[in-house]
Amino acid sequence: ETDAGGNKKLADVGPWLKDQIMARFNEVKLPLTIKYIDPTYMIRAVPPNSNDRVYCSVLAQNSVHAAMAGFTGVTCGRIQNRYVFLPIEALVKSPSKRVDVCGRWFQ
Repeated sequence: ETDAGGNKKLADVGPWLKDQIMARFNEVKLPLTIKYIDPTYMIRAVPPNSNDRVYCSVLAQNSVHAAMAGFTGVTCGRIQNRYVFLPIEALVKSPSKRVDVCGRWFQ
């Protein structure tokens, strides 16, 4: 089965993981209730506004510039209001950071 873009649809890992966890708990005879909520509905519940569209457009343009310049293994992002190329390897090796939901970075 394929999606609208012609790409192969992959199975959703969430329900599979829930079933695996439930099966394990049933094996050891421990009661468990899992409520699986599809995270795609929680990511963004409102349509994008003009700022979102501009930001995505700039990220897309920078991605094309990186590809046309021959860069590989990078992603683009904004740091202190400057658009930069970031090495993916450095991003995935760094420890996770917590976001202060009352701070200026969480809007």
